[in-house]
This record gives sequence, C-alpha cells and structure tokens, in this order.
Amino acid sequence: MSQNSLDLAKELDLALSLVKEAETPILGRFQKKIEVVKKRDNTPVTEADREAEALIRRRLAELRPEHGVIGEEHGVHLPDARFKWVVDPIDGTKAFIHGVPLFGTLLALLDNGKPVVGVIHMPALGESVWAAKGMGAFRNGESCRVSEVTELGDALLCDGSALTVSRSPWGKAWMDLRGEAGVSRGWGDCYGHLLVACGRAEAMLDPIVSIWDVAPMGIILPEAGGRFSAVDGSDTIEAGNAISSNGHLHERIVARLKG
Repeated sequence: MSQNSLDLAKELDLALSLVKEAETPILGRFQKKIEVVKKRDNTPVTEADREAEALIRRRLAELRPEHGVIGEEHGVHLPDARFKWVVDPIDGTKAFIHGVPLFGTLLALLDNGKPVVGVIHMPALGESVWAAKGMGAFRNGESCRVSEVTELGDALLCDGSALTVSRSPWGKAWMDLRGEAGVSRGWGDCYGHLLVACGRAEAMLDPIVSIWDVAPMGIILPEAGGRFSAVDGSDTIEAGNAISSNGHLHERIVARLKG
C-alpha cells in the first residue's frame, strides 16, 4: 500500500474487524459489577474502555504501523501522519455502566483530517452502521439511507443529556424545536446519529463532543444522503459540538440554533 493512497474497501474491512474484536473486553464486562474511575475532566472510564482501545491500537500498530492514532483513553500516536485512526472504545460509557445497551464503539480513518472511513458499532444491540468515501452507507450489510421527512412536525429529534443541552448556548432554541417536532427523545451519544443515518430519526444534537465522539459521523451521514456539521453549519468534526440530520431539515435547524 502506497503512503499516498488507500484502498478504502480494505481499510473499511479492517475497521469492521477491529470493532468486532473489541467486543470481547466490552461485552465480557457489560451488566457486571465493574470499577468506575473519574478522569480529569470528571467523565467516567472503566477497564472495558481502556482494554478495548488498547486492543485496537495493538492491531493498528501491527497492521498499519505508519498510521497515526487518536484515542479517547490512550492519547495520540504519530500526530503528523497523513492517515490517522480515531478511536472511541465505548461512546456512551455512562449507559454502559448502568447496563443500558445504547453505547457503541466508534472507529474512523482520517485522510489529512477528513474522515474517509467510519464505523458505529453497537455491541450489545448487534447493530453496525458503516461507510467509506464514495461507497455509500450500510447497516449490517444492507444499504441504508436517511429519511425523506421534510417537515419538522413529522420529525423525530434526538439529543443526549437534557441537562447538558439546557446549559448549552442552544438550549432554549433546541427545546423550542423539540416542542415543534413530531417526536423528541433523549437517545444520545452515537445511537442518535446512527438512527439518523438509518432513516429512523431526522436530527441529532450533540452540544459537547470531542473528535472521537463524532469522527465516523463525518463520513457516514454524507454517504447516507444526510448532513453532518458543527452547530454553526461548518463542515468539521473538530468544533466541539455537532448535529446530524437527514439533510432536508439541516439548514432550518442550524438557522434556528444560530438565531
């Protein structure tokens, strides 16, 4: 494989195999008594998070030694590499700790900072959504696409913690949108974005995120026919906030949140 090119199909196969392998340390501790430690940012981490990421990083070191890695639990490796993998071993650690199955393993491959491969894998649900640039989006091997809903009154809107949303700069505007939506639910973390990509929800707001929380969404949503952006509408995975949508409602939601 050239340093200047990628076989995206091969990289996608690798990503899928890695998230599947990471199931072992994750599901082996799911709904069991586990030690929970608070990190410096006051967010929780478990042995499952650390072991799953360490496993993925070991495999990448063996199979893609020239690639960099950005991981939630174990930091950055080869920060100047053109190709970098972004790993969140358990997105939704709080759900995992409470025995709720709405957590996922996220893995994305960046080319000069832009996602070109992305996987959202929900180990406890047996559900995965993935995409690679120019290849479309898939759910469990079947092509998937965002919904065709065009009216807010028919839409399902998702978000994470109600408290976090309410404290964000967009709290009031988002709550107004929720009130106008057909349905709104707090199915947060990666699961809300997965629902949008599969056409089961129309928008998902993430008011506070890091790059590992949303890197796969930056390729999955566009390949599924939708939109992914920062809350201000800019095309980035590094803004610290994010919104996924089916595309039809994106500009209207962004305008309301900005207003």
